[in-house]
Amino acid sequence: MHIKDLQIEKLRSFESATLEFNLPGAKDLQYPNVNVLLGDNGLGKTSVLRAVALAVLGPLLSGSSGFVPEGLIRRAPGKVAGKINLNKNKARLTAQILSTVEERPPLKKSALTMPEEFSVSTEIRTVSLVERMSWSMSPQDYDEAIEAMQLDEKSPAFFIVGYGATRRVEAAARVDESARTRSRLRRYERVAGLFEDHLTLMPLSYWLPAFAEENKGRYTQVINLINDLLPPVCQIQSVPTDREHLFEMNGTVLPFRALSDGFRAYIGWIGDMLFHVCQGVSSGLKLREMRGVIMVDEIDLHLHPEWQRSVVPTLAKALPNVQFILTTHSPLVVGSLTSQNLFVLADENGSTVVKRLPEHVRGKSAEQILLSPYFGLESTRATPTADTLISLARSAVSGDAKASVDYLRVLAEGMTFEEMAKPQKTKTTATRVRRPRVTPSESKE
Repeated sequence: MHIKDLQIEKLRSFESATLEFNLPGAKDLQYPNVNVLLGDNGLGKTSVLRAVALAVLGPLLSGSSGFVPEGLIRRAPGKVAGKINLNKNKARLTAQILSTVEERPPLKKSALTMPEEFSVSTEIRTVSLVERMSWSMSPQDYDEAIEAMQLDEKSPAFFIVGYGATRRVEAAARVDESARTRSRLRRYERVAGLFEDHLTLMPLSYWLPAFAEENKGRYTQVINLINDLLPPVCQIQSVPTDREHLFEMNGTVLPFRALSDGFRAYIGWIGDMLFHVCQGVSSGLKLREMRGVIMVDEIDLHLHPEWQRSVVPTLAKALPNVQFILTTHSPLVVGSLTSQNLFVLADENGSTVVKRLPEHVRGKSAEQILLSPYFGLESTRATPTADTLISLARSAVSGDAKASVDYLRVLAEGMTFEEMAKPQKTKTTATRVRRPRVTPSESKE
């Protein structure tokens, strides 16, 4: 399964928006399986990831999956709760889906099959002040098939995994897998981190050592994938010690718990991701051939700048048939991609719109990217320094020779604490470039 496009109506900050995603296998992109969302905090990057999960898994989530919708429907600012028209207060999310062999098994007698392309819509409506979900699909002849596939936890169909910005690994000794499946259906558990901050990830030490004994072929694939996804300075050892895998870090062997926060955070979610990939991959397929959708909020979280430059290309090459939908605030992540991989979220008249910008970014410096329309900063310097430079520039233009010298000094050397503490004669408060108004056609490109 891959997602061709997503339509969002009245979801949180969105009044109406459409995103046309890049698809694995496209010939005109180096990383055709990568989609990265940019935008200020509060504009809805996480909401897009949630919308994907809600649209695709509507048949599952609208039932007894463990998911409880709350705070999803967009409400006009300033309206009193008692005056809201509950009948018209609803959100609608529609995903146009391209099925793969997982949704179209090559069994002629099987009734559980999907067409090559179909759409699933999830509607969220307020009923007695509580949000309720319903779903529909087109063509309608496949309602029973899609429900059966999503409720069958062993089916490889509709593989989708999502990770929120809070990613914490549970201690192996505390993992209760049966309790997890009692409170959440497996498919919902795979995306629950987008909706529940307290959700913990499945630790490698809980499931990987058993693979070494039960499925040596898959085990070798997992070890190789982990090492491909890690930088060369940190590699996992292929043989576990006392049912725990050790990592070689710059020549020193360390257990997972002794690694830095950045490595533990990254290894934690790729370990959880590979746990679900091993469960969801079709029989006979290698893990690298896995198809589906993987979403990660703040892909740059805890990563050193050096690592941020390569993390997305590394993921894209390791799992080329997986469609990645990611968010980031990092110009280094953006600089590793092309404009075709990027979606920019912006505010227009109190509603979030989605833009595709033509400006070339790949290979540019972090400062160039931060000053580009993708981030819209006026300056990358600390606010007092930026204000001082503006003030000095104005004085220099007016003929103040000392201001000209001071401008060049601050430009080259920055400012001391004492200089920043001095009150400035000229103050500016704008730190962002005012972006041009976006037409509906531009927001859908």
